[in-house]
Amino acid sequence: MIARIIIITAVVILLYHIYRRKRRVDMNRNPKGCSNIGGPAAARLEYCRNKALKIFSTYGYRPFSPSELQLVEDVWDKLSKPRARRLIALNSPFGEPCVLRGDLTLSAVAYLSSHYEENERPLRLCYADRVFSVPAPPKSNLEENQVGIELIGWEGSGTDAEVISLLFRTLDELSIEKSIVVIGDMSVIGRLFDGLPEKSTELLISALQDGGYTTYSKILDNTETDEKKKKLLRALPLLKGDCSVIGEAMLMMEDTSVLMPLKKLCDSLCKLGYSERIRIDLGFIRDLGYYSGPIFNAYSSVTASLLGGGGRYDGLLAKVGMEGEASGFALNIKELADHCIDGSPSPKIMLWCGCADPADGLRYADGLYKKGISFELSWTADRNESKKTAGLRKYRYWADFTSKQVTNLLTGQISDLADFDREVLSC
Repeated sequence: MIARIIIITAVVILLYHIYRRKRRVDMNRNPKGCSNIGGPAAARLEYCRNKALKIFSTYGYRPFSPSELQLVEDVWDKLSKPRARRLIALNSPFGEPCVLRGDLTLSAVAYLSSHYEENERPLRLCYADRVFSVPAPPKSNLEENQVGIELIGWEGSGTDAEVISLLFRTLDELSIEKSIVVIGDMSVIGRLFDGLPEKSTELLISALQDGGYTTYSKILDNTETDEKKKKLLRALPLLKGDCSVIGEAMLMMEDTSVLMPLKKLCDSLCKLGYSERIRIDLGFIRDLGYYSGPIFNAYSSVTASLLGGGGRYDGLLAKVGMEGEASGFALNIKELADHCIDGSPSPKIMLWCGCADPADGLRYADGLYKKGISFELSWTADRNESKKTAGLRKYRYWADFTSKQVTNLLTGQISDLADFDREVLSC
């Protein structure tokens, strides 16, 4: 009988713990396609975010924080139909048809058109924020953390070079030198597709976006146009490689003027030392619907992961009644964090103040802050618990502010706080 009671009790306890565990899991679930990020991963995200924004501000780009809700009427006709259909629609509490912000460039242009006079342009904006959209298979994420820039309302030939060189600068500062930038040009695409039936153009563009050369070739076979143009269009997806590809394309075209801006851009980037990290792809195309010149994507040359991209969007300015050039890019912060060498300062000192006057501990901590030394304050009354926690979190030093002694957790050596300040922190 006693044995039976013990078994039943054990089973009840086990079921209770299973229930508690399942309940904790259920409570921590996120909507599909969304995620919470914490710990070292969040620290890497924040490091990349802050590093990029600091670079941008040094180049004269001003911070911009747009609303997460956009009116449907402001964005729907400015995006391509496939991209617009991926927006996440909802109604505001005031009954206005809205979408979750799916594009930061649109917000930046709208801000410029309503807040700045012509004599205040060009406008340089930078941001670090989330965008939301229904993912294209096989992806499942509804949200993406982006950091990027917009250079709007400029007139001159240096815009594209500035933007792409700043992209390279950002990758290099994050120690992602093993990266390449693939460059195409929507103006070239537009010139080559000019005069084709609208339906054929849509199908050809879709095939280029999907990377399906066989499908592209079959569509082209059934497209009504002269054989000379058809030959050039058939070669389009194959015109990819280093900057010499532009010369190959020039030999195939009677009017090469459309290629000259791209050639000038590549010449400038090569002079800046990026020739080995540039790839030309004249069949490269975007689906956002507002790009109108050079476009580009950045990839890790180690994993081939897409890090981000951007391009010229003069056409979008025209849609809102503005003149001039505009260019920008956005980088996926998570991808940057996955590929960069984390240079963020990790806390190296745990300062135990549990038995000391809080004001004294905070005053010492303020001194560490002014020296740029990362730390964590420990207020527990249990000295041993504080020291154990410091070890588990892989701190190098644990300081007992009551006894004014510091323990090197790697070697076990104990020194006076004054000696530690003089010999270690002053270095």
